[in-house]
Formats: sequence, C-alpha cells, structure tokens
Amino acid sequence: MYRWIWYGVSVFGLLKLIRVLLTKWRGTIDRHNEINAKGKNVIITGATSGIGQAVVMEMADRDANVILACRDITKAKATVTHIRNRTSRGQLIVMELDLASLESVRKFAREFKNKYEKLDILVNNAGLMISPDKRLKTKDGFEMHFGVNHLGHFLLTNLLLDPLKNAAPSRVVTLSSMAHSWGAVNINDLMSEKTAPKDHFMVSGLYSNSKLGNALFNKELGKRLTGTGVHSYSLCPGMVFTNIGKNLNVPFILHLFRPLFWYLLRSPTEGAATVLYCALSKNVAHQTGQMYYNCKFWDPSTRIELTDKAASELWTASAKLVGMK
Repeated sequence: MYRWIWYGVSVFGLLKLIRVLLTKWRGTIDRHNEINAKGKNVIITGATSGIGQAVVMEMADRDANVILACRDITKAKATVTHIRNRTSRGQLIVMELDLASLESVRKFAREFKNKYEKLDILVNNAGLMISPDKRLKTKDGFEMHFGVNHLGHFLLTNLLLDPLKNAAPSRVVTLSSMAHSWGAVNINDLMSEKTAPKDHFMVSGLYSNSKLGNALFNKELGKRLTGTGVHSYSLCPGMVFTNIGKNLNVPFILHLFRPLFWYLLRSPTEGAATVLYCALSKNVAHQTGQMYYNCKFWDPSTRIELTDKAASELWTASAKLVGMK
C-alpha cells in the first residue's frame, strides 16, 4: 500500500518538475514593455475558444476594442459573457466571419470598413485540423485546411490593408506552427489532389501544408508592406491543449492520456503569450516578416528556411485563387 503511495508521489513530483521546466522555457510577456492597447481596434479570428479566446481576454483586459470574428455567433456571444464575468474593461464586438467562404470574408471586410476607419492589430488565429481521409472542401471548392487556414486569412488581410495603413504603425499577426517545417507547397497542386501529403504522427500533412502557407504569407506580406508602417509577424504558439485536433481519428488509448496532456501541454493562456508578444511588444516594433516562438525571434537555423521565391510564388497563386488582381 505504502509502496503505491510512494510511486504515486514520485510520479507526480516528476511531472511537476517537468511542467516547471517546460514553463520556464516557454517565455513570458512583459506588460511593462508593450505598446498601449487602450482604444485600439483589434480583430481576432477564431475567438470563441482556445488561444483565440485567451487573446480576446488579454486584449480586453488592456482596454482594447476587440472584434471577435467568428463563424458561430452563438458561441461568440457566449465567449463575450464568459469574458465579461472576468473583466469589464475593453469593448467586445461580435462580427460574423466564415473563413471557409470567400463571400463571407468579403462581407466581413466591407462591414468592418463601413464601421471603422482604422485597424491597429489583426490576429489571424483561426485554424482547423481534421482527418485527411475526409478530404473536406470549402464552399468555394478549396481543400479545407488550405482554404481556411491560409486562403481565408490571405484574402481577409488584403481586404483590410487600407484600415491597417490608416492606423500605422499597425500589426498583422498570423499563427503558423512548428508543423510548417513538415509541410510542402506545390504551386501546381495547392489542393493536394495529385500528391498525398505526408502525415507526422497525429499531425495531418494537409495541416502542415497550410501552416507553411501561413509562414510564407507572412514573409511576403512583410516584404510587400515595407515602408507602409504595417508590420507582419508569424509564430508558433507551442503545443497547446485546445480543440483544434478534436476531429482527428486517433487511437483510443491516447484519449486515456488526455489528463496527462492537459497537465503537460500549454494552456490556451500560455499559448497566447507569443501572440501577444508579436501584437504588442516594443521589442519587435521595427521588425517584419519574421517568425517567433516562446516570446522571442525564431532562428531559421532551427526550423525550415523560407525562400523569397516560394513566398512570392504562393502569393501570386493565392491571389489568383481568391480573385484578387
């Protein structure tokens, strides 16, 4: 009996030590070294759960005007109620946005520009990861991962460039992932219809491709907006315990380890740290087109190198797909 108690205490102690070490390496935000977010207009896509909801909470606490750009209005309103139970600061505005529909993206952009002249911070957070065997498509016929995670945000950002420029210095923050290093973008097969992407453990190859698309988009956006006062950032939030992979077909035994994952993986609030670093830190005020991880610059030598040629080609192909000139 005592032996099992000892085993239990030892395992808990080891897990506690691992979590402390992981937390130490994850980086933290310094609120004393941030731009003043009070009154700034901030759009956050995918704001009803996970990292998005955590960023909404932090921005509201900084007294910003936060637009929750969400597909599910009911969930968005519930998120507002949830946050209002914790803070009365900031403005929380719900607007409908379905990134799986280019029509919805255009409608959102029109409505935003009719209401607001300036956009200080755009956080391209929304994302999905589904089982690749489902091969779902967006309303416009694009492969779902690439259509939502990349093309939807690509069009949204471009349609909001005028209010971003009006608010300069302003920022665009796009969530990528460490999985971008496993991705491949074939300009002649962006929807992966000819070549099946390679999956890595529980990470869909289609998801990895879309996250590489996010990273390349950030690089080219930073280049194209040089001198405008609009700065672009991309990041990996780390391994965060969210609902993003809830629709994946995973072995049943892994579900038994959910409490362990919950304990060791980052919480949504911890995952939001690098998002807030890119959106608010004075340290990166004059940087653009780079990637970040654990609240610091992410050296390309420790990840995949993103070439100017690939970024430019993807931009051109993406613009054609979404009907941009």
